[in-house]
Amino acid sequence: MDLLVRLDINIFSLIISALIFFDMYKWDEKQFLQYRLFIALLISNMVLLILDSLSWLFDGHAGPTISLVLTSVCILYYIMNPLPPFLWSLYAHHQVFHDERRTRKLFLPLLIPVIIFALISITSPLTNWLFFLDGNNVYHRGKDFYLVVIICYTYLICTFVLIFMNKRSIEKRHFVPLLLFPALPFIGGILQAIYYGLVLVWSSITLSILIVYHSIQNHRLSTDFLTNIYNRNELEQYLNIKIRNSANKNSFSGIFIDIDNFKQINDSYGHKMGDNMLIDTAGLIRKSLRKDDFFARYGGDEFIVILDIQDISVLEQTVLRINSNVRNYNSNSEYPFKLSISMGYDIYDPKSGMDKDMFIKHIDAHMYEKKK
Repeated sequence: MDLLVRLDINIFSLIISALIFFDMYKWDEKQFLQYRLFIALLISNMVLLILDSLSWLFDGHAGPTISLVLTSVCILYYIMNPLPPFLWSLYAHHQVFHDERRTRKLFLPLLIPVIIFALISITSPLTNWLFFLDGNNVYHRGKDFYLVVIICYTYLICTFVLIFMNKRSIEKRHFVPLLLFPALPFIGGILQAIYYGLVLVWSSITLSILIVYHSIQNHRLSTDFLTNIYNRNELEQYLNIKIRNSANKNSFSGIFIDIDNFKQINDSYGHKMGDNMLIDTAGLIRKSLRKDDFFARYGGDEFIVILDIQDISVLEQTVLRINSNVRNYNSNSEYPFKLSISMGYDIYDPKSGMDKDMFIKHIDAHMYEKKK
């Protein structure tokens, strides 16, 4: 592959990555783990694109200074190689389980191969394990070059299996982008390993990042960033569609949920505790629902569930499940207060002529009746 073609591919990938980075820099989710992992993944891939370009630029140029620079670039390049797969493993784990503490516990165990490989990379100019430069400053793969392939592919394969095995826990709109991410560099890496001179790995990771970024961007527009469930705008659009499509035999139902004494929790224990309560409440309600039930944060401490249920007894079973999960939560909670919620619910009557606002007000009124 011609040098200019290699550089063009890397520069184009860098431009795409830079555009994604500057757009995400304006987002408000910087405190969340999934944002920081994705940004770290993006930056590490950009650094590797730069290092890859520099290695091709200096390759084969004579002189001791060039030799030192090329050796340094190659060492950094190999040190950085496992970072994108490592960061992707953490990001994918968080996307599957949505549990920051659980993902953080994996950080050090998953980092161990990265650290070991970094030490091997640093000693490679002496051992020739990963690479060496001949008398003309031409780069050559070392006898143990396959180690980088094994480490990177282990991360990618394990992540692919994790995503596939937990597909029922992942929203359909996110499943394919998550599954595609390791698949593209996996294929690109095989081709690059077989045909030396191809530059496909980091550009294919850039393409994977772009696909996931597009999925995230769409997710942001429809999702409440704190609780990771649908937002009010998406709820209103969904309700309009359900009402338009409703008929006597094709109706739906709704549940309006309000956290009791939420302002008192905020005032007494702080907004951080209030945020944790909103996240936990959303989690236990989601756990009580079926995969296809629509669940949104309506605003503040209020949530709405829309279900394809036309039988009031079946709807009441869902309400009982939510109440049961709240009781279980309280029995295991270490908080100095008990979570309490109020719910109002009903089946939408197509003959009523209610629009979305009227139906929300209707189940909201049912909720206040039960709160009394």
